Amino acid sequence: MEDNNVKEKKHFFHKKEKKTEVAEVPKKKKKVWLIVLVIAAIVIVLIGTAVKNMTSQIETAANTVEVEPVEKRDLSDSVSLKGTIAGQSKTNVMSLAAAEITAVNVQVGDIVKEGDPLVTLDQKDIEKQIAELKTNINNANAIAANDATQKQESLVQNKQDQQDSLEAAQKAIDEAQSDVDKYKKKVAECGDYIYYLKNNHEDTSEYDAKLEGFKSSLEAAQKALDTANDNYASVLKSTDRSVASAQNTVDMQKYQTSTTRDLKDQLEQLQKQLADCTLSAPIGGVVTAVNVSVGDKNTAGTTMITIEDTSSLKVIVNVEEADILKIQEGMPATVSTDATGDEEIKGTVTRVVRVKNQSTNTNGTDTNTSSGYSAEITIDNTELLVGMSAKAKIVIKDRGTQLAVPYDLIRQDDNGDSYVLVAEANEDGTATAVRKNIKVGEEVDYYTEVTGGDLKEGDQLIYDNTFSVTEGQVFTPEQIYSNQALDTEGMMSTEAE
Repeated sequence: MEDNNVKEKKHFFHKKEKKTEVAEVPKKKKKVWLIVLVIAAIVIVLIGTAVKNMTSQIETAANTVEVEPVEKRDLSDSVSLKGTIAGQSKTNVMSLAAAEITAVNVQVGDIVKEGDPLVTLDQKDIEKQIAELKTNINNANAIAANDATQKQESLVQNKQDQQDSLEAAQKAIDEAQSDVDKYKKKVAECGDYIYYLKNNHEDTSEYDAKLEGFKSSLEAAQKALDTANDNYASVLKSTDRSVASAQNTVDMQKYQTSTTRDLKDQLEQLQKQLADCTLSAPIGGVVTAVNVSVGDKNTAGTTMITIEDTSSLKVIVNVEEADILKIQEGMPATVSTDATGDEEIKGTVTRVVRVKNQSTNTNGTDTNTSSGYSAEITIDNTELLVGMSAKAKIVIKDRGTQLAVPYDLIRQDDNGDSYVLVAEANEDGTATAVRKNIKVGEEVDYYTEVTGGDLKEGDQLIYDNTFSVTEGQVFTPEQIYSNQALDTEGMMSTEAE
């Protein structure tokens, strides 16, 4: 019995459980499926609507066209460049003094006036060297002066000795000449007397003997005269050598004072170094470089301070190879900077560096650039600061303001005539693409000059560089857009969009 009861209970539970599975579960499934079907229907409707809207938007977008009013533009040929503001000139301040720096009175960015103190160097060692040199020079001068005096005295003595010797030699000549003249006279007189005696048939033997004596004396006197003349010549030659030697010694004295001159040159250099121990600003301007500090040992000739004259400014611009031959001195230019915003500062090209510099430097202090070419533009504005970045536009050819259209919007018909399409408003608010014949002039960058034809300023030019828009094509307001406000004759403005 007990077992049967148990079985019955199990069977009942099973039945009930089985009943629950059969009766209740299908109801839930029906609700779920119903919800799924409703959601699916809603999704299908939403997808269909979205697809329809997207298709409509794609079709509208595919048929949209940009229009902009035709304007007069500055068609001047120009070159746009980048550069750096710099002073019209700069001065590197350096010192000849190899001494320790005791004071630096400026910093980078300071504005200085001409004469303002910049750097001070220790001058004690230089002053000591100057004092020693002056003593050495004085001693050398004294020695040189004494030596010169002695040499001059020697020259005077040699000249006096020459004079005395020549006078003695001349005296001997004079005496010998006197004897020669005397004995010539006696020979002549004795000869005449012998001739007289012979004519009178008198004895001439006594006077013949005298004549021989006079002749012997004359011969001896002539020899003495010749000897005196030879002696004079010898004395003259000998004393001339002595005098010339003494004179040469005196003349060489100025060349023998090279030691003194060397000392004086050293003194002059030290005096310059002493003067360079106190450096002042040679010009007014802004300090752009300070390369020394207190305690440094200066190297003579090394730049210590750099000052740029900011009373007149220039822009050093980088120039590419393609543009360097176009730019000439005297060309007008405009310059703009971030600091001055939209202001265009007038300037003039004052220098063109046409030599490519392999050692490039773009810090603005030199005219070296990344391409190796550069130009300088002098500007009117003096309120800008050295080192500022700048943009410059150099006008190569000034054509003024002309009616112009983008070159890629110009079409040509089979006859080669040029034209563009413009949008003309219709009464119903639509717009029609209308042909406007034009005569083209010079092409400058993106724009081509319009020199004649039907096109007028203000016409709504259709921007279609693929030439997909055809003449006569009509556009709805939704299909037209512009980056500028259009006219009120049916055109939509950017704000309306």
